[in-house]
Amino acid sequence: MTSSKNPVIYWLREDFRVHDNLALTEAAKNNKNLILVYFNNYLDKQLGSAEELWINNSFLEIYKKYHEIYGIKIQCYEGDPIQYLEELRKRFGVSEIYANEVYDPRIRKKDDKIKNHFIDQITFKLYNSHLLFNPEEIKNNAGSYFKVYTPFWKNCLSKLTIRKPLRPPKEINIFQDKYLKDSCDFSFNRPLWAKKLLRYFTPGENAARLKLKELGSLIKGYSNNRDFPNKDSTSKFSMYFARGELSVNEVMYHLLKNKAKINKEDYIKFSSQIGWREFSYNILHNFSNLPLKNFNKKFDNFEWDTNKKNFNLWKLGQTGFPIVDAGMRELYQTGYMHNRVRMISASFLVKDLLIDWRLGRKWFEETLLDHDIANNSAGWQWVAGSGTDAAPYFRIFNPSLQSERFDKEGTYIKRWIPELRDLPSKFIHSPWKFNESDLKKYNLELGKSYPYPMVDHANARDKALMLYKKLK
Repeated sequence: MTSSKNPVIYWLREDFRVHDNLALTEAAKNNKNLILVYFNNYLDKQLGSAEELWINNSFLEIYKKYHEIYGIKIQCYEGDPIQYLEELRKRFGVSEIYANEVYDPRIRKKDDKIKNHFIDQITFKLYNSHLLFNPEEIKNNAGSYFKVYTPFWKNCLSKLTIRKPLRPPKEINIFQDKYLKDSCDFSFNRPLWAKKLLRYFTPGENAARLKLKELGSLIKGYSNNRDFPNKDSTSKFSMYFARGELSVNEVMYHLLKNKAKINKEDYIKFSSQIGWREFSYNILHNFSNLPLKNFNKKFDNFEWDTNKKNFNLWKLGQTGFPIVDAGMRELYQTGYMHNRVRMISASFLVKDLLIDWRLGRKWFEETLLDHDIANNSAGWQWVAGSGTDAAPYFRIFNPSLQSERFDKEGTYIKRWIPELRDLPSKFIHSPWKFNESDLKKYNLELGKSYPYPMVDHANARDKALMLYKKLK
């Protein structure tokens, strides 16, 4: 359907979905003629990263979906959006742009530059389709932002109103002109190492909708099982939230709708993970340097180790601590790591190896399919002790004890470390504690088939505590 009326623009960003999409719904209302635009790499994703691979594949799906459902072709551009938006404004009289907010300070800065360029020429209508709350909404009694999770989430719950999820628009009025492109003509980067990641997970809204249907089974037993990596009891909604293929509003709507059928503890624990995501964005909004600088400035003087060899061994899963190595190998092979193991692995890097949390954060940014600038930054600062609602400096995960507690039989470890598959569970958490002859019975020779531990955890812990205490 076409018309001579001046068109409006819907700017596709990190919202690769047609369901429960506020900006899309508003742009399509009242028979407005629509031009759909997409600026590749506007969101500053690291080239060759796992998340870029995910985004590219998700974009290709949504590109086909818009064409098949609505007959609309996305206008794809590389480079500075101002140039292309200026052309569309002058050629077609575009005076309104609809888009969903991206709560990344780097992107909001770019958005502000574009809005200022077109001031009094184009009205930008931005919608919160990414979070339950706009980060500016939640304030403490002093009118400032919360720096501790529990009172923050309690305040959120007291104000929580969930709207009914929006259905996809029934139709979209398409603005057509010979000037507009008929196809997306830029090529996507497909890093060789990351191609294998898609054997484990499927990008796109279609997969996200299937995952949503599993919500009832995913939440059952969540409070008891979520910390055990061998049980696969996490929802894995994170990657679909991160890329906007599923709205957190819709998930929360279904949680509340079925609350009476859900075990109370399962509901609290599951919804609190959504709360942590909201909290992380609230902190990022108010402290835009969260990915790069210590929230707690006293950590600026911490004596980080700069041993590149140790950092690389950690990245490769060759530390000699099985639970850490299993997590790091799972990450590199699948683009995902169980949340409990993320904490153990991060703690090992920061507090056993004394390597700067920012290096770990950057590695996760490169390798996680579900990388999220707020969650990742806040999580690393929590582990390091430099964040807001941070783990106390004396909380240092013991990898062996964590392994025994959360992977007792070594099922998770054996899945990702084939050289340990023959070991019985009594050996697998700390193989260096047993004599060589016993290990050889199970085809293991430390230093050859599997490394000795990089550090003595007890000594590393004492050194970390000493350095942390200096910060007082």
